[in-house]
Amino acid sequence: MTEQTNQVDTTAAEAYENFMVPGLFGPWVHKIVQLAAPQAGEHVLDVACGTGTASRLVSELVTASGKVVGLDIDPGMIEVARSRPASSSGAAVEWHCGSALEIPFENDLFDAVLCLQGLQYFPDKVAGLAEMLRVMKPEGRLAANVWRTIEHCKGHAALAQILERWGVDAGAARKPFSLGESDEVQRLAREAGFRDVKISTVNKPAHFTSPQHFIESLASGAPSTRHALAKVPEQERSKLIEEVSTALERYVETDGVSIPYACHLLLARP
Repeated sequence: MTEQTNQVDTTAAEAYENFMVPGLFGPWVHKIVQLAAPQAGEHVLDVACGTGTASRLVSELVTASGKVVGLDIDPGMIEVARSRPASSSGAAVEWHCGSALEIPFENDLFDAVLCLQGLQYFPDKVAGLAEMLRVMKPEGRLAANVWRTIEHCKGHAALAQILERWGVDAGAARKPFSLGESDEVQRLAREAGFRDVKISTVNKPAHFTSPQHFIESLASGAPSTRHALAKVPEQERSKLIEEVSTALERYVETDGVSIPYACHLLLARP
């Protein structure tokens, strides 16, 4: 196999790390890590770890005496995660490319499992949750989040409405919000075998330098939404940005645009 064949395309993952993490996902990383409350010496698994933002933060908290594993099905995400500087004082992070439906670890191994904005993409959500439970110690905990329904996440709501008005299939833009009902999240966790299940709902804005920056970031680095935006012809992109900018005008501030978003936070124990 040649070197060229082995190369992984990291273009979208790099854009995700550079634009989507600071603009949209970053604030939630700290919230979920705080919810999981990793302690020194603990073993932590980050499922659907993306480019590893949460994994790197956790590595500092568990210190060098702990263990952190990042798992993602996208080889581009894992490649970018591996390329980022590791903490000098924390645990070394192990990066694995694999499915959440077949987590490649033995039973009862991790003190805590994290899953940030991953559950809604699992083809079998109960199976994915059951796998997280399987690899978790009996006294362990799962901390996860999913977006609320799209009407509570104003940037994507505006974008989806405009795409549909243009006759463009916005299914990929709506997908991240497909598990937006808290009762459904709770039901899935219980069906997977978790007994102590708590759900809370939190609002946090996404922040971009402008509505144009928001759209361009989605187009280049959003895991699902970029596929919907790819259906818009390049020559029509400026018109789309103009319409989205008008829709988000009310959220423009002196230092950029601050767009309301909301998540359900799940804390579950065996």
